Amino acid sequence: MRTWLVVLTALVLVACRAGPDESALKKDVAERVAQALPPGTVSLTALERRGSQSDPKAPAGETRRVVYFDTELTLDRDFDFGAWDSPGVAGVVSALGTGPRGLVGITSGGNKAGDRVIAHGTALYKREGDGWMPVVSGGFTPTPSPDYATTLAQSGAVGILDSMRTIVSNVPKDVSPVTRALIEEELASANASIRAALARATKGYAIAAGPEHGEYLRFAQALSEAKGARIVALITRGGDENLRMLRDGKVSLALSQADAALAAYEGKGSFADQGPYPTLRAMGSLYPEPVHVIVKGDSAITSVADLAGRRVSVGPVGSASRGTALRVLEAHGLNEKSFRQVLDLPLNEALVGLRQKEVDAVIQVIGAPADSVRDALTDVPLRLVPLSERAVATLAASKGGYFAYTIPKGAYATQKQDVRTIATAALLLVGSDLGEAEIGALTRYVFGQARDFAARGSVQGTKVSAANARLGLSIPQDVAASRALDTLAKPDTAPSAAPSAAPVQPGAAPAK
Repeated sequence: MRTWLVVLTALVLVACRAGPDESALKKDVAERVAQALPPGTVSLTALERRGSQSDPKAPAGETRRVVYFDTELTLDRDFDFGAWDSPGVAGVVSALGTGPRGLVGITSGGNKAGDRVIAHGTALYKREGDGWMPVVSGGFTPTPSPDYATTLAQSGAVGILDSMRTIVSNVPKDVSPVTRALIEEELASANASIRAALARATKGYAIAAGPEHGEYLRFAQALSEAKGARIVALITRGGDENLRMLRDGKVSLALSQADAALAAYEGKGSFADQGPYPTLRAMGSLYPEPVHVIVKGDSAITSVADLAGRRVSVGPVGSASRGTALRVLEAHGLNEKSFRQVLDLPLNEALVGLRQKEVDAVIQVIGAPADSVRDALTDVPLRLVPLSERAVATLAASKGGYFAYTIPKGAYATQKQDVRTIATAALLLVGSDLGEAEIGALTRYVFGQARDFAARGSVQGTKVSAANARLGLSIPQDVAASRALDTLAKPDTAPSAAPSAAPVQPGAAPAK
């Protein structure tokens, strides 16, 4: 008899040390849910106790247990857990002591009566006499962030690994298989991202630039010659092709006009066949690219309307400049049928044709002063033709990525007066394969270092700065790039070379 009493006493002590039983736990959880959510919202229809462990953070002289459980809630009425004016998800998390990933069944836009919500929860209890009392709130406390995710002093890669190792080793042994799978998935993803980033940093970041002798290629090559990140400049047909290469994952960076980027983002114009590109993001604006309408100095052409019946070069297929040239002509009431011939020549070939009287006019979107145009002036006098006031106003109001612009007199040796035109921004675009840390570092590399770009062959590079990086943006800016620019731009620094009209901004909110 005495032996049975000893065994029974031992079992009672073990039960006490393990915390409250399932029935007591269910009663307490039901009360917490009722307090957290409006009356008549949900019913606790099932609960299963999954074990417990001592609380290592218990105050001195106090015995506490953390109890783990799985529970099922059934909605008694329609309810939107995501509404801003209700306790919603926050109430469930607090009541059940669960993390956001421990909830299953909450529907974006609202749940319906009869829906089930499954949760993996925890409850904290303290020993009082022979019983257990729930600790007030008992809500979910997120795992403290490791040093690398806070503003605390960085401890290097080894310290980060130690922090992650600590987090993983502190995961309870009886954690659910779903939670363990999530941990393994996150670790595998981090490992893959680090390997990919190292490969890119070692081999270099491929940037889709532009045609030979073009300003895009000159800038990309000047950037690649500077010390820091490895940039590999690729020769392409131009901005449209660059955008397609970026979307297909063939490059990590690309240069293009703001109007072309907006068309790709919305899936319009020459990008209608691919549909919208909603994940397209800009690192920042580099410099303005005005429309040049170029004729020989002795030409009788004095306006864009005079181009009717002439031979006009609008740029090669695949170049963003070509699309802009056609829109400029359309704004003047002209289309491809209005001309004797429409030529798809690269800029250098078109300028040669102009000199040899095989081309009557060249339309090109390019930073001013453009090296190719300046070089051509050594062989033959050239002149810039202004756009009409009406066309400028129409294009600037079109929300297509354009703003009114003036090419100032003296920009070219033979230019004696200001030339009215429109411009679009040259954008540096980022691929979805880049991580936030990489984008932030690249943004600081491009916009945060004083360099003599002109000495490296890019006059346009002298206009690149953190102060100008948001001018003329037509698509959302990458969040990591925006943060990096905030640390670079000084509040009292006035943007230089600002366009003469407010830059066009899209309706989409900037996000990654």
